[in-house]
Amino acid sequence: MNGSIEQTAAPSSEQISESRKLLGNPYAYLNSSGTFSATMPPVRALANPATTARNSKRHSNREIEKQANNLLKTMWKSRSTLWGDSPPSDPIVVIDPAKALELCGFSFSYEEDLGKYHGDSGFLKVAGLINADDKAVQVSNQFSQSIRMFTAAHELGHAVLHNVSGSVHRDRPVDGSSFSRESIEYEADKFATFFLMPAKLVRARFVEVFGTECFSLNEDTAFALQCKPLHEIREKCRSLRDLSQLLASAGSYNGRFFPSLANQFRVSIEAMAIRLEELSLLEA
Repeated sequence: MNGSIEQTAAPSSEQISESRKLLGNPYAYLNSSGTFSATMPPVRALANPATTARNSKRHSNREIEKQANNLLKTMWKSRSTLWGDSPPSDPIVVIDPAKALELCGFSFSYEEDLGKYHGDSGFLKVAGLINADDKAVQVSNQFSQSIRMFTAAHELGHAVLHNVSGSVHRDRPVDGSSFSRESIEYEADKFATFFLMPAKLVRARFVEVFGTECFSLNEDTAFALQCKPLHEIREKCRSLRDLSQLLASAGSYNGRFFPSLANQFRVSIEAMAIRLEELSLLEA
């Protein structure tokens, strides 16, 4: 029994739901207009391990981070090959999902429109596509830079971690501020986080900017951060997340001006704020 058996009758909503569960892909069988494809393989055929990513090995966060770091190290060593005559000297520039996909044997392109899928609030635009059979990844230009970067890194995570052969895998807009509940989507999100914001480099840039390995809000740091007294900053920063967002977006400190950490790593403020918390770089 294989995935090539045809089914001429239109699939029922129950069949679509079941096959999506087996595929681990909530957007399977949507075409570019956001409607269902005319035919689909029988549900029983989709249980074949060769056609579903659900049977792929599950990965711990530690394993995912190790794979992301190993890929970044390989890119750094291969930067003359990847960038030709102008290899980057700044390790942040090397954090490029498109170049990483190239290294992994995938083509990469930005497209104006990748179609739609049906979500809880109606039809939403597709942010990214990966087709492992064609070794191709596409990312939509319909979104902000931070979403495009995270989406590309998310698709890279699928390419590195998962057996997604079979049909095209469609992904929703993601920017690192929340994680998917499905296992392979969660893993791809975590890979994107570790790849785009590697712990060692984020820590180094944080210390370079704020002069400490763990930022604590007091009279001196409040004035250095916004030239305001501590009580005014505390009115704005009522939680750890408020403070981490302020640090992630800060463009100056103690009279020095610089691109914010979020801008340096080309991620959203929320994604960087969460990463600072994960790395214990601040305290309330």
